[in-house]
Amino acid sequence: MKIYNKKGLVIGLLWTAAGAFCLYRDAADAHAFLPQQIKSVVLSLIMLAIGLTCLVRAFSRRAAREDRIEELDERSCLVRLKTSSLTLRVTGYIRLAAMVLGLLAYAFTENLVFGCLFLFAGLEITLEAVVSAAAAVHYEKRV
Repeated sequence: MKIYNKKGLVIGLLWTAAGAFCLYRDAADAHAFLPQQIKSVVLSLIMLAIGLTCLVRAFSRRAAREDRIEELDERSCLVRLKTSSLTLRVTGYIRLAAMVLGLLAYAFTENLVFGCLFLFAGLEITLEAVVSAAAAVHYEKRV
């Protein structure tokens, strides 16, 4: 058999391994609460189905061609870029709000937990700014 989509093969192997492991854990360590056990088995089977589907598509020439066309489609690329951009902006605002709320809560309560919230949110925002600047410099040179 020839592998036509290596990335799909790796993703399929990971999903299949994760689903098989979860299914094994569900069988080996059964929950006493039946609805929890049913939910775990169903999620494990869904993971297995996703993995096996990706594996089958990795070995199919037609499916690999369809995946490649879909991946290179301009509309799909635009949607992916806009989704990533919006996600980054929204999470940035959430981190900024968490930082401000952590600072205000620490100022009023002097509880160290709120100070850590401010510190870690600030570190994330700083790291994002550094990575953004490095990416801008990189793409200014390349494009």
